Amino acid sequence: MDGNGELISQIKKEEDFISKAKLIKHLIREKGVKIKDLAAFLGMKPSYLCHVLRLNRLPDLVVDGYYSKLITISHLFIVSRLHSEDQMIMAYEQILSRNLSVLQTDYLVREILYGIKSQGKHLNKEEKEKYIREISGKYPGLKIDIVQTRIKGKIIIETKGDVTKTTSTLRLLLGKI
Repeated sequence: MDGNGELISQIKKEEDFISKAKLIKHLIREKGVKIKDLAAFLGMKPSYLCHVLRLNRLPDLVVDGYYSKLITISHLFIVSRLHSEDQMIMAYEQILSRNLSVLQTDYLVREILYGIKSQGKHLNKEEKEKYIREISGKYPGLKIDIVQTRIKGKIIIETKGDVTKTTSTLRLLLGKI
């Protein structure tokens, strides 16, 4: 990292995440350092470095709330996932007015981003296995997987074979839906 050693050393020592984010942004934008190279030098994963960089997008009002100890750094990382300053300020105001925990803030941001409330319960392991057994029993040779997150659920049905076999199987399954 020719000539950037001092800045990298400063980033490593910096404990304030807002200052660290500004230094990282400077190295990437002004000095042309690649994220993956900088991450390697800092001993971070590139994805984590991108999370830190996102802090630069936070409005001053939200950053001031952090320095005033009204919210935590964890709140900042979560709020920085939002796309606009208006969304960030609205989330910040809700954190303060409703005294939201980090987990509650995560739910709020997810609701803003995806329009989905985190309510209800996931299918349990036994229930997933039961459905997989039922489908596999009716249609042998299929590989079935059920994936459920807080914002979506999906059933993955995989069939193997040449195009003639897979087309036949897909038509059969799609006709049943």
